[in-house]
Amino acid sequence: MFKVDLHVHSVLGGDAATLPEEVVPNARKAGLDGVCITEHHDHGLSKPFDAIARSTAFPIFRGLEYRAEEGHLLVFGVAAGRSDLWPGLPMQQAIDWVSRKGGVAVPAHPFQTGFLGQCLGRRVLRIEHLVALETINASATSEENRLARQAADQLGIAGIGGSDAHGPGAIGRAYTTFSAPLRTNADLVAALRNGEYAACVNHRWAPRLN
Repeated sequence: MFKVDLHVHSVLGGDAATLPEEVVPNARKAGLDGVCITEHHDHGLSKPFDAIARSTAFPIFRGLEYRAEEGHLLVFGVAAGRSDLWPGLPMQQAIDWVSRKGGVAVPAHPFQTGFLGQCLGRRVLRIEHLVALETINASATSEENRLARQAADQLGIAGIGGSDAHGPGAIGRAYTTFSAPLRTNADLVAALRNGEYAACVNHRWAPRLN
C-alpha cells in the first residue's frame, strides 16, 4: 500500500507553523510514502516543494484548499490561483470548474464546524459529480468523521484521509492508502478517479479519531 497524507499545510500558506524543510522528515517518521501540500487558494504558494521533492526523492504532490460558499474543497490536479477560483463561489460551480480543467475536487471535513460558521453537512448529498469525500480529517472529531463516512456511503463514493496538519508533528495523523505507487500529480488524479483507495488513521492517534 502507498500511504499519502492528502491534506498538509506549511508556513508558505500563512496559517501554519510547519517549515517546508520539516515536511519530509516528519512524513517519513509517520511512515508515509508521500504527502500533498494544500495551501489555501493558491497552488503557486507550494512551488518550493518541487525542489524539496527532487532533493529528497520523496513524492510531494501539490494541490490547494479552496473555500467555497458552503465549505472547503481540496483541489487536486489543477494549478489554480485566486484569479481562477475566486473564494466563495458555490461549491457545485467550483467542483464543475475543476472537473472541466481535468482535476478532482473533494469536499474537506464536510461536517466540521468552526470555519466562519461554515458547515457543509448533509447538503453534500445534493452535490453532483463527486468522486470522494474527506472522511478522515485529523483535526475533526470522531463524530464529524463518522458523519462524513456515512455521507460517502450514501453517495456511493470513496473516502480520503488527511491530517490537515498545521504543525510538523501532526503530519501523517491521517492518510489515504492507494493500491499502487504514485509519482506525479497526474497519477494522483487518476487514482482518485478510480476509487481504489481508503482513508486511514495512524494508529498512534486511533483512540481519538476512530
